Amino acid sequence: MSRSTLLPVVAVLLPCTVALAEPVVEPVPPAVPAPLTVDDRGLPMVAFDEVPADPVLRGAYLYRVAGCVGCHSPPGSDRPHLSGGRDNPTVFGTFYAPNISPDPEDGIGAWTEEDFHRALRDGRAPDGRAYWPTFPYMAYTGMTDEDIHALWSYLRTQPAVKGTVPPQEPGAKVKTFLFAWRWMALSKGPWEPEPDRSPEWNRGEYLVQAVSYCDQCHTPRTGTGVLVRKRYLAGGANPGKDELHPNITPDVETGIGDWSADDIVRYLSTGTDPDGVPTRPHWVMREKIDDSFGWYTDADKRAIAAYLQSVRPVRFDPEAQGWIPPEALERTDR
Repeated sequence: MSRSTLLPVVAVLLPCTVALAEPVVEPVPPAVPAPLTVDDRGLPMVAFDEVPADPVLRGAYLYRVAGCVGCHSPPGSDRPHLSGGRDNPTVFGTFYAPNISPDPEDGIGAWTEEDFHRALRDGRAPDGRAYWPTFPYMAYTGMTDEDIHALWSYLRTQPAVKGTVPPQEPGAKVKTFLFAWRWMALSKGPWEPEPDRSPEWNRGEYLVQAVSYCDQCHTPRTGTGVLVRKRYLAGGANPGKDELHPNITPDVETGIGDWSADDIVRYLSTGTDPDGVPTRPHWVMREKIDDSFGWYTDADKRAIAAYLQSVRPVRFDPEAQGWIPPEALERTDR
């Protein structure tokens, strides 16, 4: 399926020979949001038994589980829902998540659905600029047209909010590198199912690669930010935050080969491993569990488990690579 990445995103004219009268154009009524429970910040509460068919509800679900909430409605922030502002420090610079509310000036209210589709599928702004890959379009490019439409449908029902974010701060050498990185790392979607695999397995691969972009964190990268495919899901790091991402292949010694499907489902729900050890409180996975992965339906969690248990085991210990200082691993508050 898709390769991935690094940092950092017709009108048809019908000729008419005779016009007898000006056509009456009926106003288009605004979209009516489907019933949706929200918290005190307006974030969707998507504890569904199954993934909704309704585009707005499905989009709200995707907004949660695809990790959009962490950047565009960051926890602990006093900024309004969808106004962005999350800083993403990396070794390539610091990048800020934008306002994606329907505000026409500060957000994406002036966008068309085609603009939105292009952002996720191609990683480009309406004016053609390439986005920095802290916006994980290298994963979202694999999303189905149906899911991209659902996300758009949800966002269009939300309140427009004011608020801009600081300008992006790429490193000096990175500015000239984006084109090369896109050529090496971006494989445009959409994701295609494997016909000889079960629907559950295909759903799991889709969620891991195109929605929750697990491979983008849990696969090591080259110095140019390209994923090392021979170590797919064997662990990675974000030195910009002094965080490691563990090996989640079925390797028994360095991965999660001794975890059952129930163990994986429980971890995605609670952040606690089979030994009762919780994920570090200030590492990104804790936030992902609370704000994104924990909201997956049970069936989607089990699909992820089925897929992870099927991938090639890779013996690789990211902790032994020296990617982050030892003291960062020893801190009990992290």
